[in-house]
Amino acid sequence: MVTNWVRHWDDLADRWGGSTLFTLPIIKDGLANSSWPDEAVTLFIKRDKSNAFEKSWIGKTRNFRRDPNSGKPAIRFEVTDLKEIEYRPSFEDYSNGWHLNKNELSIDSQSGTEVGSNLQPAFFKEMQNCNWETFELYSFYLLRLLGINDINKVPQSDNKGKADGFFRLNSFAVFYDATLDPDLDKKNQQIENYVNQLKKDKYIFNNGIFTIKEYQKQVWIITRGEVVRHLPSHDGIKVKEIPYKRLVDIYNMRLATELDTENLTELLKNI
Repeated sequence: MVTNWVRHWDDLADRWGGSTLFTLPIIKDGLANSSWPDEAVTLFIKRDKSNAFEKSWIGKTRNFRRDPNSGKPAIRFEVTDLKEIEYRPSFEDYSNGWHLNKNELSIDSQSGTEVGSNLQPAFFKEMQNCNWETFELYSFYLLRLLGINDINKVPQSDNKGKADGFFRLNSFAVFYDATLDPDLDKKNQQIENYVNQLKKDKYIFNNGIFTIKEYQKQVWIITRGEVVRHLPSHDGIKVKEIPYKRLVDIYNMRLATELDTENLTELLKNI
């Protein structure tokens, strides 16, 4: 998020209670019409009136909502947890406005540390263009890289109409399905099947019995999308479209900062 507005970003808390907005014309990359996450790690860049760089921060944005803004429709949100970071040449890639981060570098919200391409497994890039079988397999590998060890992958030879896999982390349980088809309405029946299985107290896989009675449960559809989308929930079980790039962001966060199992679990629950 980039502005050349006077006393912006670092003075939001004192001047406007931490709240600000962007009008629709300066919201880039289709973000104005996307489903917004509950919270997002965000890079903030402040320029002067001549558009020369002044300062930059890593922080968080949350509570995105539409604002009529006196006839100039906008998206309003809150800004918290600002931490100043040093200038990077890549910041010049962004004009004033709200952008989707497309750089190869990930910047951790706590330390400001960059995670470069030398620490990125090669299959991350392949996921952008591979076929569906490979995308499904790589999604499994990516979840393992996040530190999810209690994960079961359904064999590709026997997963027609089934979820691609199931994982548990602390008291969190997920059925996940990786797809390249952007029309998720086609998966409504499958999603209903996944939800019905999660409603049970136990899940049986490969002759193993997994207790999930007291778990928080979700269904994830892993895609090549750009933003997390919350699909209709079923009896308290959340269903989400999860861009694989968002999981890559969490992988980078784990490299750049200390993230124990409890915090990782909360991060994944609230993705």
